[in-house]
Amino acid sequence: MSQGFVNSQNITLPLAVANGGTGVTTKTGTGSVVLSASPTLTGVPILPTPFTLGATSVTATGTQINLLSALTVVPINKVVTQIFTSNGTYTPTTGMVYCIIECVGGGGGGGGTVNSASNANLVAGGGGSGSYSRKNSTAAAIGASQAVTIGAAGTAGANTGAAGGNGGDTSLGAICIGKGGTGGTGSIGLCIGGAGGIAGTGDFTAVGNSGGTGQNALIASANSTGGFGAGSYFGGGVASRNTTGAGANGANYGAGGAGACTNSAGGAAIGGTGSAGVVTITEYVSA
Repeated sequence: MSQGFVNSQNITLPLAVANGGTGVTTKTGTGSVVLSASPTLTGVPILPTPFTLGATSVTATGTQINLLSALTVVPINKVVTQIFTSNGTYTPTTGMVYCIIECVGGGGGGGGTVNSASNANLVAGGGGSGSYSRKNSTAAAIGASQAVTIGAAGTAGANTGAAGGNGGDTSLGAICIGKGGTGGTGSIGLCIGGAGGIAGTGDFTAVGNSGGTGQNALIASANSTGGFGAGSYFGGGVASRNTTGAGANGANYGAGGAGACTNSAGGAAIGGTGSAGVVTITEYVSA
């Protein structure tokens, strides 16, 4: 598995000294030493500034810093994945060093339709998908535990021509948040697809996709199509409907539901529900 520096080695890294000095400074024992810049080397992790020494010494000479067994080896012996599909509490696995958190917000529901006239077709918009956020976090930042909230699925638009419900936000504490998608409008609106979830909180964030806009028809012989449900980071988008009936439900985490369709007085119909969000946590553990 992955391993850091070996204790018995002497390692020299290039260091840009801010003041251009060439003096020699030695720090022995434990404590913190502040470097003027973070040393880097291809293939070698960047050291934080300041960093804490073990019982050893560091000698900074001009534009170089020599690390004499200064770094503690923290081997990563296993990788553990925790997945949350319902609200709960994240408690890190014993020995977790750092983790990658991924959150996807809930998808919006598709809009519903009222019954159309015999010479007309009515449709509704599809729901937008939840946004995706990823965050790298340390054991110290997580602490003993963090609350997990799963964004609820957007509700189906009622067969009164109502809009679909909005998806809920998914979060792990305040550390990582994926935002919910918006429900599509119903047939009494403009049958517009719902917006995707906005950017949330994390090192990397991606907005959700918008649901499809439906196409109404004022004559029965014309084609009409309900709005599709938007796919999320995990996919799961669902196709639009062009025959009388309910919209399809979102098919994967954070996806939107499709809009309903009613043709030639075929009867009112509800939209498809969105899909709830999810949290995945990939832990790197030193056991």
